[in-house]
Amino acid sequence: MGAFVSATAFRTTDAAALSAAIGWYADAHGVACTAVAANDEFGSNTLIFAAKNGWTVVFWPDYFVGMDVPASQAISRELQLLASVVFVSNGSFWGHVLVERGETLDQFCPRPTAMAAADPAAHAQRWRGNAALLARKFAVPEAQLAPYLRHLDAEAEAAKPPKPGFFARFFAPEPPPFVAGPAFPDDEYDLDDYDVFVDFWRRAGIHWPAEMELAAPLFSWRFADDYAAKFPA
Repeated sequence: MGAFVSATAFRTTDAAALSAAIGWYADAHGVACTAVAANDEFGSNTLIFAAKNGWTVVFWPDYFVGMDVPASQAISRELQLLASVVFVSNGSFWGHVLVERGETLDQFCPRPTAMAAADPAAHAQRWRGNAALLARKFAVPEAQLAPYLRHLDAEAEAAKPPKPGFFARFFAPEPPPFVAGPAFPDDEYDLDDYDVFVDFWRRAGIHWPAEMELAAPLFSWRFADDYAAKFPA
């Protein structure tokens, strides 16, 4: 089983109000929500961290991918906030969804073909990302974000050399693998590493909680085991 990651940064410094809104959301869908110790089955908890740079980050439970966007939409609408959702699906790809006051403004995935869709071309267009819009909403230069918004599968396909003739293909050398590299030389991750969303968030002004912070969230909640059947996805 590949990695699953789901987190939302809300543009607010009021972690308590955000915590209350998560409780409200759970209650609205008939899901029990219990305060727990942060180190108690870490991956099953919803963690809310202290605000940094005007953003409060929420870690959702493992396997919350798909439920994270509707939850973030509802909470951002309730609190009238901007929210940035990042997720990793089965260790295959990462994605980003920007929400403001409940409305989805932008979506990006570097490998949209990995997401099941009836119309792959239209799906890729919906998930292309808009660097100019993101830059306005995050209040950072567009040049800081645009290098992350690359569709890597399409680039890899375009980089393939033409197929040689029937006989020549037996002697042609194997083409070099496509390497995306990092968006910036000082980034921690290459673009084809799903953890690159950490670099993307950093350029947007959002702090990914470090290891020491993971042990000390401001709030830690556990949804009842039936949450996957009750939360919208």
